[in-house]
Amino acid sequence: MQWKDKYILVAGASGVLGQAIVEAFLQEEATVIALYFRHPDRLYSLLHADKADERQLQIVQVDLTDAHAVHSFFEQLEQTLPALDVLINAAGGARPLRLEEVTLDEWNACLQMNLTAPFLCAQSALPLLQQRGGNIINIASVAGLTGGAFGPHYATVKAGVIGLTRNLAREIGSYGIRVNTIAPGPVASPMTEALPPPLLEKIVAETALHRILQPAEIAETVIWLAGTTAMTGQTVVVDGGRYFL
Repeated sequence: MQWKDKYILVAGASGVLGQAIVEAFLQEEATVIALYFRHPDRLYSLLHADKADERQLQIVQVDLTDAHAVHSFFEQLEQTLPALDVLINAAGGARPLRLEEVTLDEWNACLQMNLTAPFLCAQSALPLLQQRGGNIINIASVAGLTGGAFGPHYATVKAGVIGLTRNLAREIGSYGIRVNTIAPGPVASPMTEALPPPLLEKIVAETALHRILQPAEIAETVIWLAGTTAMTGQTVVVDGGRYFL
């Protein structure tokens, strides 16, 4: 398989999307380093279900909003890995809020998890990515392109992820490193379930496929995008046909 003997790091691996991405790469026989902050049981369940062993799946707790913790983790990783082939920044999420409901604390927390975390991971992973010309995939949201139901805090930081992706693609492309974004529409998750039911029904009705996406459908796009060789600086929208951008 293409990913056998390759090293994949998934930041935010215990989230709904992160877990699906971890599972997809394990099925491709990659070695996966899964970073989590909460809910480690979601990852250890993969070991208990015999979907991977401890050599193929390494599970590590890291606070992705703590610059020192992130830098220290990657410094240690450099001592054990020959290279990093793919970095996937999947940490993120937010509570759906209207403008008047967003507190400064809520704004800053959203910024830290959705934008600062991928910046820190990309910065810290650079030496390992340079070894074999790896690639970075950032998970944004179609809200970063269109605005959306989750509120101004979420749309703003996801637009920032797209901007970060484009800048990194230009800056580190000379190392042979590609950087792209996937912008999903609403995916079956606790975050989507938190939307008011009438709003969720409206979103489904306005989507060409008339359904919410499944996490595995985003994961299959990650696998495909990671395997391309010439795409960089691009945003791939996977939203079931709600927006034709």
